Amino acid sequence: MGWPYHFVSLDEGQQARRRQLLDGYGQFAQLSILLLPLIYQLGLGVRLLMGRLQRRNVYQAVKEHQSPVASGFKQPAIGGTGNVWAKLRWALDEPVAEGWGTRKEWLAVGLWGAWLLLLVVKDTGDDYLHITRRFGIIAASQLPLHYMLALKSWSPIHYLTRLSHESLNPYHRLLGRLIITLMACHASLYLNFYVQNGLLLKRIKDWDVILGLMAISSALLIGTTALARVRDWNYRLFFYAHVVLSVTLLPVLFLHVSHLRVYILEAAAIYAVLILQRNVDQSSAQATIKTLPGTNLLSITIPLSKSLVKRTYKPGMHIYLGFPSLPQKLRINPFSIANPDPHEDKNIHLVARALGGTTAMLADLATKPQPTPLLIEGPYGSASYFPDLANYDRVLFVAGGVGATFTLPIYRDLLRRSAAGEQIPVAKFIWTVRSGSDAAWGIRQLSEQCEGSLPTECEVFVTGKGGNGRGEAAGAESIELQEREGLLSGSASKEGAADAIRRGKPDLRVIIDEVFSHDGSDRAAVLVCGPRGMGASVRREVGRWVWRGRDVFWHSEEFGW
Repeated sequence: MGWPYHFVSLDEGQQARRRQLLDGYGQFAQLSILLLPLIYQLGLGVRLLMGRLQRRNVYQAVKEHQSPVASGFKQPAIGGTGNVWAKLRWALDEPVAEGWGTRKEWLAVGLWGAWLLLLVVKDTGDDYLHITRRFGIIAASQLPLHYMLALKSWSPIHYLTRLSHESLNPYHRLLGRLIITLMACHASLYLNFYVQNGLLLKRIKDWDVILGLMAISSALLIGTTALARVRDWNYRLFFYAHVVLSVTLLPVLFLHVSHLRVYILEAAAIYAVLILQRNVDQSSAQATIKTLPGTNLLSITIPLSKSLVKRTYKPGMHIYLGFPSLPQKLRINPFSIANPDPHEDKNIHLVARALGGTTAMLADLATKPQPTPLLIEGPYGSASYFPDLANYDRVLFVAGGVGATFTLPIYRDLLRRSAAGEQIPVAKFIWTVRSGSDAAWGIRQLSEQCEGSLPTECEVFVTGKGGNGRGEAAGAESIELQEREGLLSGSASKEGAADAIRRGKPDLRVIIDEVFSHDGSDRAAVLVCGPRGMGASVRREVGRWVWRGRDVFWHSEEFGW
């Protein structure tokens, strides 16, 4: 089967018809975006229905296995084909490859790409220029959605899907790659047309072609600098390239051809909202920065100003920091808010590890006695859309290093609610650190909240200095070493805190099996924040129980941008 498209000559009526089809399919491609939230809501409805059916089946199983006398027997575990929705959801949430997103994200964007490709070829006949231009207008029709997915707040997508910016960001990246692919097809087919007809040297001097080449070059640079390897290598290069090229692309496309201008104006309006949103969500504050003894950790305390006190903070949220004295109000990486309720504490507390780049700049400022002016943007985070963890039977928190700045506030919030008389689930907190001093700030917070001791379900594993790897309880010599390292410094009761200290790495399989080996109908939540390898290990162990039929709320906190 050969290439079906040919260079054809059209009369004025046929050209007008082609123009009508191009504009119509471009508009249809954009309007069909409205189907996405409807499909998503339908999926939520199916999930809710299956959940109710599953709970009914569990109740029936309990009823059949319990005698009138022994009503305290355990409910039977759900196995086999039970909880199909939970298994499907878990399978779709599996990563395709490290740094490449999940199966769910690729499946969703892949299906959307197939739909757009259908709209590209529909009713094009054998007209080469028709399909060439269709690639371009379909790509442009997706730009408003692409820019809307970049909004951190004020986005209708957040309200329709109940997903945060962090959850939608992978779709923003994948949709961007899809748009770049469509644009590249448009440019390649046009260049081939010019070469085949001997028009390249003439047309390359025309402004519409020059602007088109500038547009595809900008799009390819955006896609290249947004790759995970480039972001990890030089985040600042990615950030500046992304901002500058995203702004440049719109006027270039606007001047390229008039038929795309409605989409470009829509994208520009959304981009203006993005800039406005970021400026409205920014506040200036005087921060106190200190170095935690014996570590390369920074403690950043930001008093709540009039603008910051008006914002809603939930445990697990994060903010962005910026330096107003630097050009373009340089933004740095996000920082999780390390205290569960800034309103109660009258300040935002951050803990960061000083490595290089901008965190090294913060470390330099820690040597100055006076407060440091900073810009604060946020708060943001997936925690805004978390289900109430009190509705689960068991909750497991796993943190690695400064990943506790995400998990510890949520854990402390559950402890606070328990102290206030609320019925909360059994919550286990696992924290792995290289040296004891790295955990001193968190131990101090927990000790103060729990009146000098630590909860029995809290364990801190110190992996440095020859840990035995089995996660055994620390002996007297280990406790003395930990005290010298500062692990228990500031605790109201060193004896009460010492019981939670372990030497070596935690045995994740044993810990997770302990969480899930109770009542088979228990609903569990697992929240992880730390190195990618640790998150992958936890997910692998939890997955064994999901495939046995257990329903799990899973969240791994990662900052991809």
